[in-house]
Amino acid sequence: MSTFEFQLHFQLPDGEADPELWLDALFEAGCDDALVGLASHGYLSLDFNREVPTAWEALQTAVRDVKTAIPEARLVSAGPDLLNLSELAELMTDRLAKVTRQAMRKYAKGEVKRTATRFPSPRVSGGTPLWHADEVLAWMMENRKIQATPEPAQSLITLASAIRMLNSTKEYHQSRAAAPELMQKAEQLLVS
Repeated sequence: MSTFEFQLHFQLPDGEADPELWLDALFEAGCDDALVGLASHGYLSLDFNREVPTAWEALQTAVRDVKTAIPEARLVSAGPDLLNLSELAELMTDRLAKVTRQAMRKYAKGEVKRTATRFPSPRVSGGTPLWHADEVLAWMMENRKIQATPEPAQSLITLASAIRMLNSTKEYHQSRAAAPELMQKAEQLLVS
């Protein structure tokens, strides 16, 4: 068994936007391994620390447990996935080995000479670029930029990859439902 730490963010059903109403139901449904955040009206965030055999099982059972307690809840996103450089440094420092924000900035700008491969490109550009956590974690391990034991590092990479797939699949299905013809055109553009 492994312990997986991750976050799930849900939108609550319309008309029942007070998340405090759901606390007992969440506990009874199996979310006793999560801290529940009630910060935004109409939304619920859960910070899980789930012990299961695989990362995917951690996500699958957590989503199932929340949907059991709140059937109309809609998954908004899971994390860690898209993070800025400071958040990436914090994630690695908290879970693997100390990494500074300054080091992350140097890696991202290509200012470090001894690397086997180029730093991953951001998935969201702009004022605050965002990277997929799994890509950066894998790059850090491949380029020996963190001195962490392989098992915890690989476990975190696997979890971040599963979270990325969950978020990507959710976005894909929402986009496809909202504009099926446009999605078909976009798919053709990417294939050709």
